Amino acid sequence: MLGTKVILVMGHGSCGAVKATLQAKEVPGQISALYPHIQPAVDQAGPNLEAATKANAKIQSALLRQASTVISGLVKEGKLKVVAAYYDIASGAATLLD
Repeated sequence: MLGTKVILVMGHGSCGAVKATLQAKEVPGQISALYPHIQPAVDQAGPNLEAATKANAKIQSALLRQASTVISGLVKEGKLKVVAAYYDIASGAATLLD
């Protein structure tokens, strides 16, 4: 991992992919391919865009901690952290979520 100490999975305000998942509409391009990966966050958080975006960041960071044997091994050894955060585009504030 080239000495990486932290991987930050950051959701952001007004996220188009989460918004499109909430609306479940046809959209151009590849965003609709992300729906199945974002839907668990929508199921967990409900129809609030910010809450669903934060839930998605937490879910994805948890999945990343487990998805790779290299990453999970480094996490278990305390050599790497994978954390979720939320970036509020309007205010410029970033908040750690876990």
